[in-house]
Amino acid sequence: MNQPQTGVYAEPNLHGMTMLLNVMTDDVEVMQRKVARIPQLLDELERRFSEAMLNGFVAIGSDYWDILYPSVRPLQLGGFPDCSDGDRQTPRESADLLISIRSDRYDVNYLAGRTLLEWLGYDVEVIEQITSFRYLDGRDLFGFIEAPDNPRGIRRRDVAVIQDDPVFQGGSYLFTQKFRYDLRRWEQLSVTIQEHVMGRKKVSGERISEATLSLVTHAQKNRLLDANEQPLELLRQNMPWGNLREQGQFAMYLSHQPQHVVQWLRTRYQADDQGDYDPLLDYMEAVANAAYFVPAIEFLQRR
Repeated sequence: MNQPQTGVYAEPNLHGMTMLLNVMTDDVEVMQRKVARIPQLLDELERRFSEAMLNGFVAIGSDYWDILYPSVRPLQLGGFPDCSDGDRQTPRESADLLISIRSDRYDVNYLAGRTLLEWLGYDVEVIEQITSFRYLDGRDLFGFIEAPDNPRGIRRRDVAVIQDDPVFQGGSYLFTQKFRYDLRRWEQLSVTIQEHVMGRKKVSGERISEATLSLVTHAQKNRLLDANEQPLELLRQNMPWGNLREQGQFAMYLSHQPQHVVQWLRTRYQADDQGDYDPLLDYMEAVANAAYFVPAIEFLQRR
């Protein structure tokens, strides 16, 4: 099987850096060569700082893919789906390239970012750098355990990585959302009300019995099952970002079946026949949403 890039299904780290880049050159062959070497550069740094558990990947934006690889395209690669409904908006803000770097050392992430930018040179410009971090014992900034039903162990690879496509085997479809949180409004709620919004206990993450709840919860709308109780196969690689003035979450959803991600997003955003949607969206805003593809290492190297 083709080798996926190391950050696709890696276990959580303490620190993250995501760079959104636009390509400034029309020389496609140069960019193919430069993009292809990014996994190798990360691997060299991982061996140098093995204790840091460095991993990462480069992803190509849905709008830039046909420029970089005009002869072949992942069958289900499209733009970020329009899930907007009422006040819940999903504005698109795509970049040509996304580079994800994660490790247990902030300085190693910084060095890796500098190294990759030096390699890419003036052929790219940085649109945004998002510095993220692990909060407490793997919680989001709302104080609840982040994605407690996320796949674990080998299951992480199974749901994230394409296996049955001879061209794109080892790759993964990636959707990203940059959320800004309204923590001031959230923290005005009592812990009991917060738990009823989430549908889980704040400390343990245990599901609250639906028989005791009067309203739909985040846990109900966020579950990885479709209407027929069949599993939705996606892996969430989310991390908090921010400072004391503004903060939120940078969410990355990886899957070998992107339609599962789209279905999951629409269940959260779009009101059902009873007018219910994910109530947690009342306390967070997705300010930038994008779709990418993360090719396998062999695909990058043979271009």
